[in-house]
Amino acid sequence: MRTDISLIPPNKSHYKWYILMLATAISALVVGAERMCLPPLFIEITESLNMSMTQMLTVWAMDPLAGVFTSLGGGLLIDKFGVKRTLAAACLLAGITGGLRGISVDFPSMAVTMFMFGLLAAAMPTLLAKVTATWFRQRLALANSIIAVGATSGSMLGTITSAMILSPLLGGWRYVLFLYGIPPVLLGLLWFITAREPDRGKTRTAEVSQVPFREALSRVIRIKSVWIIGLVSMGTMGAFISMSGYLPTYLRAVGWDGAAADSALTVLIGMTAISSIPMGIISDRLGSRKAVLVPSFFLVAVTLGAIPFFDGPAVWVLIVVNGLLRGSMFPLLTSLVVEQEGVGARYAGTAIGVVLSLGMLGGSFTPPLGGAIADVYGGGAALLTWAAISMVSLAGFFFVKEAPRNTNRSIEHSAEPRP
Repeated sequence: MRTDISLIPPNKSHYKWYILMLATAISALVVGAERMCLPPLFIEITESLNMSMTQMLTVWAMDPLAGVFTSLGGGLLIDKFGVKRTLAAACLLAGITGGLRGISVDFPSMAVTMFMFGLLAAAMPTLLAKVTATWFRQRLALANSIIAVGATSGSMLGTITSAMILSPLLGGWRYVLFLYGIPPVLLGLLWFITAREPDRGKTRTAEVSQVPFREALSRVIRIKSVWIIGLVSMGTMGAFISMSGYLPTYLRAVGWDGAAADSALTVLIGMTAISSIPMGIISDRLGSRKAVLVPSFFLVAVTLGAIPFFDGPAVWVLIVVNGLLRGSMFPLLTSLVVEQEGVGARYAGTAIGVVLSLGMLGGSFTPPLGGAIADVYGGGAALLTWAAISMVSLAGFFFVKEAPRNTNRSIEHSAEPRP
């Protein structure tokens, strides 16, 4: 009996768990490790390339800036061409462009290579959300939570190893970036070889596999709630991206040693990983995404803004609480978008692309904004600025309605045209 995974029928129940496992690995190594290996190397890179911290934070913002273009573009592509070819190509190119960051010689070249990498990495959450929307309609929040755990686990790997272990071992930051570019290429090849589109005509899943550009875009841009969720995403994701990049540098500036500062970011991400699945389960049990998202995001903003006013163990407590509450961000926002009336699995890629594009737009201007404020008023002022932006964005939740969740029919049929 042949056991080649590529021959497993794509509509078998165990095959979707293989798909989820592989998608989680992609999330871990592209969205997580390859991206988050950079912040602990900020000081080493700035010294090597003679850059200021504001320039380094501007480089960091190139990733979400690129995502403004590719989060929506990736959604349109995967809705049009399906999960197999689109995700495989994105993984291959993310590995190549991520490694190219290691050849940078100054601020402009570092910014350009980071932007190139961001075009692929920032699109990845949209692509992976299409995978879960296609295969896991009945356990959508759980599947998205597992993907989020992959991203956060990979981020922990990147933050804990890049500066303290790999850079001294390999001979500098350039070789760390080269190394982290290899796994995405291998995963892209594995996805292309083993992943399969659903069989047409045998399952409703096939009905959402491929959607024309014009149909997807014209349908989604008319859904007001998608845009409102996108504005919420702009503030909350912008604050998180900014904090994630700046936290080790801020803690070093207030007297923490390098190991403790890098460990703080690892703990922040680790707490997010721990809470992602429980947050998804709680939301499913409550039958509401907003019931978890609103109080969580409120306390995330409060704990972020409180960090400058404390020191020592109290900062660790704030970081732990902040990370635990952030576990709801990606899986529940994604689920909330998919469950909006008129979206469903059919238009999931495009709708999530719109939301993440706005989120990446926030992440493109908040890091340099905070960096400029930190240069004048200190790093604590930057954290307060990001906390305020996150807090203001929460108002959007009060203008978003949730679909009834007593059955799964609303998700499966919500994208069907109205009579």
